[in-house]
Amino acid sequence: MKKFTTCVLSGLLMVAATAAITSCTQPNSDEPAAETAPAKVQAKGGQSYKIAFVQIDTLTSQYQKCKDLEEEFTKKRANAESTINAKGKSFAAQMQDFNRKYQSNQFTQQQFEAEQARLAKLQQDLEALQTRLSNSLQEEYQKEFQALTDTIQNFTKSYAKEKGYDFILCKSSGIDNVLYANEAYDVTDEVVKALNKRYTKTTPKKEDKK
Repeated sequence: MKKFTTCVLSGLLMVAATAAITSCTQPNSDEPAAETAPAKVQAKGGQSYKIAFVQIDTLTSQYQKCKDLEEEFTKKRANAESTINAKGKSFAAQMQDFNRKYQSNQFTQQQFEAEQARLAKLQQDLEALQTRLSNSLQEEYQKEFQALTDTIQNFTKSYAKEKGYDFILCKSSGIDNVLYANEAYDVTDEVVKALNKRYTKTTPKKEDKK
């Protein structure tokens, strides 16, 4: 799931940052100076743009909200798997008992058919539960993940305006949109520190911990 988070965040951040920040294309000498020296690109017509980049791998590994999200859903996935495994073991034990009784002729025809139908229904219920838990977990993850990406997108936009950047690119070891970047223009640490400063982890109520 960590790899999935990094890849999707990389794409979303690239699209959001570029789309949101291109409106700031006019340089303004009154803008506060960035802590990291921005790259200046000369475009046609003499217009210059200020560019920086963010290491997505570092962002997802150091932004506390990302780590909390991964930890939360790792636990939920483990709980779901534990539930399915326990019910699966119970079903397997019942199947073994059914086969043992069948081989030793302990069933009447009516008992055999009734127990066979019960076990078939139990298997269907188990498969349905597995699908339901999987879908529920996926839907919840997508909802939380969308909130996470919205946070990063909104922050990136405000951060770029505050620092006077026209573009903030994303750089990742998995899907790199930047073939080369001078480390002097890396604003990842600033972005991570600011995001973590703004982030307050919400603690679930006692009744929600069940």
